[in-house]
Amino acid sequence: MLIEIAGGIVLAVLFLALLPALVQGALWLAAIGLVLVAVIGAGWLLLAGAQSTEGFAVELIAAGVFLVWLHYEIKARREIAAEETAKKAEQFSSAQD
Repeated sequence: MLIEIAGGIVLAVLFLALLPALVQGALWLAAIGLVLVAVIGAGWLLLAGAQSTEGFAVELIAAGVFLVWLHYEIKARREIAAEETAKKAEQFSSAQD
């Protein structure tokens, strides 16, 4: 009887201790699922729109232009974030003096 109660308490404590990891794992799986759905959908859309060789070429050109734009957009956002972080670090260090 006491062993069953102690075992239940141990299981409850372990479950509560591991709950953040379980939630994080579930969120990770959901994010991976959404990415897979987006990639599969984009591929399906690309193939569905390719009714001819010329149409497929136009879609590939548009996709290439988008990827180049996305690359430079991400690069610019990273630079802006780095500048903001540097400003915050400078303000924090000057506030401590």
